[in-house]
Amino acid sequence: MDIRTADDKTAALEALLNEARIDANELRVRVEHYRRIMASTRLIMAHELKKPATAISGYLELASDDVARAGLDEARTLIDKARAECELLCELNAFYLELLKVDDASGRPCAHRVDVENVIAEVLEHLQGGPSASKRVRVTTVDPLPWVPVNRNALRLIIQNLLENALNYSTDESVVRIDVEVSRDLRGFGGGELLKLRISDHGSGISADDLKRVFHPFVRLEPGKMEGSGLGLTLVRTLVDMCDGDVAVRSEEGSGTTVFVTLPLMPGGEPEVVVP
Repeated sequence: MDIRTADDKTAALEALLNEARIDANELRVRVEHYRRIMASTRLIMAHELKKPATAISGYLELASDDVARAGLDEARTLIDKARAECELLCELNAFYLELLKVDDASGRPCAHRVDVENVIAEVLEHLQGGPSASKRVRVTTVDPLPWVPVNRNALRLIIQNLLENALNYSTDESVVRIDVEVSRDLRGFGGGELLKLRISDHGSGISADDLKRVFHPFVRLEPGKMEGSGLGLTLVRTLVDMCDGDVAVRSEEGSGTTVFVTLPLMPGGEPEVVVP
């Protein structure tokens, strides 16, 4: 039998509510603290990262002139590659700025009419592992691909991260395939055209339990063997979602892995500006 009075029960309830208010206030303070940290980090990345990349590119240009005068052709080739990486970093920084604007407006990244095969060629040129890695990649297209309206940087980062994962988690002798096609939307993406990518490897595969968490941040399936932060597939998922697309993984242990990406092509799209 509960012999507590109504006043006792009310007091106990008020005490619990007060504790809940205190906990909620502490949580709000912590969330605001982390929000400010994230905002500062994003601003630093957007505003400051381009400066050292531009400076390094300038120093490399000066060094390239001296190396050319000395007739060191091999060294000049390496310097030119380093400058290209600096230019890529500046381009990614510009894309990051664009994503900040998209985030504030809750929109989608802008689209240009892009040569998909050219984007894949750029990715292969900059793959980790150099020429030996890119030689393992086989590209297959279904019919000649038209120039398609999509965000170039998002597409490049999606392909780059998926290819690097496939190469890293398969043997050095095995082939990684990327199949690309443009097709009509027949299953509810809006009735327009779709860009479909399929990246397949012959690696060790992924267990059923690990498949449930491959897109989670900081997940590394073989941390003792592979370097990295475990953010590659998380980035892919984020970019695909931002483009209103879909990504799925099919894998079995011992049988390799296939990743399917479907991107609805944005209507219109400005012509791509190609700098010679």
